[in-house]
Amino acid sequence: MFQQQRARWRQIVAVMVLGLLAVACVAPAAAPVATQAPMPAVVVEASDTALTVPADVPAGLVAVTVNNSGQAPHAPFFARLNDGVTEEKFMEALAADESGMAAIALVALLGGAQVEPGARQQMTFDFKPGNYIALDFGEGPPQIASFTTTAGDGPVPAEPAATVNADLIDFQFVLPDQIKAGAQTWKIENKGSQWHEMGIFKLNEGATVEDVMAMMMSEEEPAGPPPFEEMAFWAPMSEGERAWLTVDLPAGTYTVMCFLPDFASDPPTSHLEHGMVRTLTVTE
Repeated sequence: MFQQQRARWRQIVAVMVLGLLAVACVAPAAAPVATQAPMPAVVVEASDTALTVPADVPAGLVAVTVNNSGQAPHAPFFARLNDGVTEEKFMEALAADESGMAAIALVALLGGAQVEPGARQQMTFDFKPGNYIALDFGEGPPQIASFTTTAGDGPVPAEPAATVNADLIDFQFVLPDQIKAGAQTWKIENKGSQWHEMGIFKLNEGATVEDVMAMMMSEEEPAGPPPFEEMAFWAPMSEGERAWLTVDLPAGTYTVMCFLPDFASDPPTSHLEHGMVRTLTVTE
């Protein structure tokens, strides 16, 4: 009887071993591949008489392409209206105060870039849910368009791969000393406590940063052409906002500046006077 039971246990153990060997020989299941959500895309049409934006835009990361079909440059910038603020209230505040500060207090600024006639410019914004306006100060009355962003429940797209990180803080630009010539994707992020903008100027041969600063801060009309060429400009951006922009710079020496006023100082002085200026070298 004991021998029969032992033989029976041997059979059970043999079956278990064969089962384990069979499982071990089976290739492990491949790990599931995460599905990358495509980047939502929006087209903004800018002309000399109108500015058109889709009424509904997804919240989150969105690729925005501005087409300029006009005869003049256009630089629409984007702003999120504060809670309870309407487009009409914003425009009333803008008309009532020549400085524009009353209107600026009603929004969070996301920035924007200038687009030459017949050209297009792509930017990527991180839209929080809410009500927005796009505003273009060109020749004639300002063009304005409103839109709403709503959060979805699908997968989130990946951030654009940035080759240059440009942090705007109080009062300096944190970015590399040197970059390569050609098209580069810049991630622009305001990590300061004030609003900031970013002008990128290529210095003429023999010109210095001091020459540019002296001209910018002079109250007199400059005599002769400026000692620089404006290559790119990012419109004012509120604290905590971020965006991505493709900047195409030829080799040379550049200066990066912020001209916005610091209203915390008395009297208000510009960020440039606070030292928000940076030299950038672009190499072949």
